[in-house]
Amino acid sequence: MIARAHRLLERLRADQTGLTLVELLVAMSLSLIVLTVAGSFLISSQRASVTASSVSQNTRAASAAMNEIGRVLRAATDNPVPTGDDPQYAFQYASATSVRFFAYVNLDSTLSQAVEVQLTLDPSTKRITETKWAGTAVAGNSSYYAFPLSSAPSLSAAPTSTRVLTSAAVNGSLFSFRDAAGNVLGTPTSAVAATDLLNIRSVGVTVTVGSSASDANAVTLSNTASMPNIVMGASS
Repeated sequence: MIARAHRLLERLRADQTGLTLVELLVAMSLSLIVLTVAGSFLISSQRASVTASSVSQNTRAASAAMNEIGRVLRAATDNPVPTGDDPQYAFQYASATSVRFFAYVNLDSTLSQAVEVQLTLDPSTKRITETKWAGTAVAGNSSYYAFPLSSAPSLSAAPTSTRVLTSAAVNGSLFSFRDAAGNVLGTPTSAVAATDLLNIRSVGVTVTVGSSASDANAVTLSNTASMPNIVMGASS
């Protein structure tokens, strides 16, 4: 009996050998690898989420600005005068960063109200603004409207309304212009000549929205607005 108990105790001691140092190091190494992979995946997921959020926000801002710019540009039209002479041609000023024109269709309400619109990009503030001047009926005749006129880049007359379309535009130029034959009018550094304003038949628009010009998440949208309402004036 005593011998049997002794053999049992010896067997129990043999079964309690535990982990070796090598086994412990292997287990720790595997655990470290698993934690490293999990951490990298978490960091990558967070970065992807931030990137997706930034791109989505920039896309919404660029789309909102582009939609409004396209909407008012397609409403550009010549402004008739009561004397029967040639009308005031739609575009009064046009450069790579600013354009001013008449729009003789309903833009804001059920009333057909003539307006003069200026769209301007200020690269220093990254803002694209929309400024409007309401027309004044000539001699009480709602068929004809008078507007403040100037060949300068801006008007001194107080506007009816001004609003910012986006405050994160990082492109250096906003507009390009072509005549009916597709010829480019003006340059990125010089405005369209006064004699060519009547020949504008399409306007290219490029809007880039982001935190800076080097922003990897910046979004660029480009579009071309035709002038369906301009039917007067011959294109050279």
